Amino acid sequence: MSKRIAVFNHKGGTGKTVSTYNIGWKLTEKGSRVLLVDGDSQVNLTALALGFDRFDDYYENDETKTKNIKDAVSPVFEGKPATIAAFDCPNAINNDTMFILPGHADLATYEGQLSLAQETGGSLSVLKNLPGALQALIAAIEDHHEIDYTLIDLNPGLGAINQNFFMACDAFVVPTNPDPFSLMAIGTLGAHLVRWNEWKNANFDKFKDADYPLRDTTPVFLGALHSRYNKHASKAAAKFDRRMRQIDEQVDSALFPALKSAGMVVKRKCYDKAFELGKGTLTEDNTGAFALARIPDFQGLIHTANVAGVPIFKLTEQNLKDDGVQGVVANNPLKNITTFDEIYDVIASKIEVLLDAKCRKK
Repeated sequence: MSKRIAVFNHKGGTGKTVSTYNIGWKLTEKGSRVLLVDGDSQVNLTALALGFDRFDDYYENDETKTKNIKDAVSPVFEGKPATIAAFDCPNAINNDTMFILPGHADLATYEGQLSLAQETGGSLSVLKNLPGALQALIAAIEDHHEIDYTLIDLNPGLGAINQNFFMACDAFVVPTNPDPFSLMAIGTLGAHLVRWNEWKNANFDKFKDADYPLRDTTPVFLGALHSRYNKHASKAAAKFDRRMRQIDEQVDSALFPALKSAGMVVKRKCYDKAFELGKGTLTEDNTGAFALARIPDFQGLIHTANVAGVPIFKLTEQNLKDDGVQGVVANNPLKNITTFDEIYDVIASKIEVLLDAKCRKK
């Protein structure tokens, strides 16, 4: 069974989409088959995974334009006489073992129906299959493609669709960036996630006889991911370092205790083991007990990566040259590429450790 991870923060602009893509790619380099699920109606993850040329063709071609997350669950939401079924998901460009379940700009139109279905707790038979529909589709595609890890990119909101995706996951990563709004978000996030989990526990049995029941799992916290900071001498600039330390403290004092009280964490020794993996590779200022890593700003490399159709850590000297970056000017970008490769390798290794079945609390 695939291990499912939600990448979520209800504060926008934290690098959720790029983090989902990069972590997924790195997990494939470690031998896993990965499914990316685009749960955001902006469909940026789909564009990133398909490549911008393939993206337009996919939604215009009669053979593929209905092979997306919204159309696949539409029989349930629109009362059609059809069942949810798997289909061949496209590979990410330049990666044969990473697949993308394409998103849809109108997925949010199902928000109201799903919210009503969850509010009524299965008491209305006509709505009973809705809360399990997205989970059923993902499960069918996981089986179809023999997936080891599924990463779901959620939109930055607290609506029913996000709640539904979250409840279908085994674990979650919280991306942040060094600004006061991320700090505020971490302070309130725990209450929302615990409430979602409590709803599932209270209503799980009510949906057992649905055609598409809820997934029997409790999402656990894997850690925070600090993205988009400027660095100086390999360390975060003072302002950003201070903000990230504040976020780490907020995770320690507010987020983690709330999640722990709800059984939404793994064993402490597993967090400690994951933290040790980063020593010697991550910068010395990555001191948060639950910080997966600090990721420097991609700066100009993001454009080159998009053009090349690969993550930043897979860029080559030739890719830089093709994008007009060469000679002495390319020296620093090449060093940064190596740094990004090391960082994402550690993140993927930490995730593997934290998702080991032995880390689950009993």
